Amino acid sequence: MDTQNTPIHIKLWHRQFWLLALANLLLSVSVYMMIPEMMRLLQLGYFSPLQKAIVMGSYGIGLFLFGPFVNYFVQRYRRRQVCLWSVATMILTNIALIFLLPRPYGLNVEFLTILRVIYGAMFGLAQMVFVSTLIVDAVESFQRTEANHHASWFSRFALSIGPLIAVVAGKYLNVGNVLWISIALSVVSMLLVNAVKFPFKAPEDDVKVWSFDRFFLPEGGWLFLNFFLITTIVGMVLTLPLSARFYSCIMLGFLIAIISEKYAFANADLKSETVTGLIAIIFALAIMLTRQHSIGFLIAATLIGFGVGIIGSRFLLFFIKLSRHCQRGTSQSSYFLAWESGIAFGLFIGLSVFHCASDKLLMCGIALAFVALLFYNFFVHSWYLKHRNR
Repeated sequence: MDTQNTPIHIKLWHRQFWLLALANLLLSVSVYMMIPEMMRLLQLGYFSPLQKAIVMGSYGIGLFLFGPFVNYFVQRYRRRQVCLWSVATMILTNIALIFLLPRPYGLNVEFLTILRVIYGAMFGLAQMVFVSTLIVDAVESFQRTEANHHASWFSRFALSIGPLIAVVAGKYLNVGNVLWISIALSVVSMLLVNAVKFPFKAPEDDVKVWSFDRFFLPEGGWLFLNFFLITTIVGMVLTLPLSARFYSCIMLGFLIAIISEKYAFANADLKSETVTGLIAIIFALAIMLTRQHSIGFLIAATLIGFGVGIIGSRFLLFFIKLSRHCQRGTSQSSYFLAWESGIAFGLFIGLSVFHCASDKLLMCGIALAFVALLFYNFFVHSWYLKHRNR
């Protein structure tokens, strides 16, 4: 399938796919809830800005830890079980965090960092199994691009839903009780995954313990870097004190992006979505920089949701088309890592460098968006056209 249009119009009726997509949504929501909630928790301790940044950013390091072993795990063990054990470990990590909060050593920065690394590692493993194996195997071969596209939108919406739940619940509950909501969502996600039945697959011969299979697509390095820059901006914005209405408007922006890619960009130039999305992000950050009216923040949030949504959808297809035969799962994992590691790096930069300077953070975000725009327009797009395989 080599059309430039995003395949949103194709309907998928597979019950297994929708169960997995919903499970992925709930798991992602539980993870994104942790961003505002962990920052609230860190306010309880006497941490320096750098220590807070290390705790939040260490999650991004964990994402890559089990990546080289994903192919080995899914070949030697049942795919579903690998995913379930990963999510179960995430739950145990959160439970450990809850029960250590009242302890004198509960807010030790080293221990919190270790917990965040483990949490990121388990989420990375679970997601790579989700996107590279479970969701791909839940549909027919000719529907896999559509399945990847639909599933990615579920995860993308979690970026607004998770923090929204955390902000609203945080007004009425303490940190520990909000974490129980995250745990509950992860448990439901496990139940949904467990409800899906997969046929047993005999492992391949001579499976390497360490490999790039289902982990990282080296051919997509420039695309990874470009997308990483864009999601870094998102991570930086998430370090600001944002309201529930702000996250609701990000969700509205996502909805506008879905409608736009189906109608407004149906026959547009291939690079138009990314260029338009980055311009929308630049305008959003500029509006936030002025801070003249609260309505301006809501317009900015909608533009951010639209920009990130339309770019994310397009880059997903770019990663797929850069992959060769049997590399679809690897391309999905690369996309996921670019998205998540960029957000984690943005959290680190926002908390460490711009912890008391929101204006400078927004100006840096605008500069990064311009760099990402120039990088894409004058290099990455033409490079992609020369190297795509589909």
